[in-house]
Amino acid sequence: MTDDIPRLRRPRDTPPIRSQADLYRQWRALMGDLGFGSSQVFMIVLDENDRFTPVVQNIVELPDVPDADAIDGLMTFCRMLLDEIVPRGSAAFLFARPGPSGITASDRAWATRLAIAARDHGVASHPVHLANDDEVRVFAPDDEIASA
Repeated sequence: MTDDIPRLRRPRDTPPIRSQADLYRQWRALMGDLGFGSSQVFMIVLDENDRFTPVVQNIVELPDVPDADAIDGLMTFCRMLLDEIVPRGSAAFLFARPGPSGITASDRAWATRLAIAARDHGVASHPVHLANDDEVRVFAPDDEIASA
């Protein structure tokens, strides 16, 4: 994947997100110049045609250990959006933190917990992405296995 920041488009002008590369480009465009003051989770919603919607949720000032209440609240909100506003839609999540590239134990814990919570709440979701001060990357199945 390239380090070039894709142009951020209006939701209606964004091509459908149908692959991992498409989702990576969308996250990279949304994150812009990298650098985070605290750990945070971003959520975007895709409609039934895999198009980016103007729904973006951001939870900031997160602890290193996943906060079950914050994740549960996010998934409850997400479930409501998908039930009432974007039927047949899906969600994508990104955990961001300050610091250098690489995957930390905290990154693994947050990404794994987000994926499990989405499944447990019946939220159709995409692979969790991670961002830090140097890169945006997908949290791959091998990364999850390494955290077990």
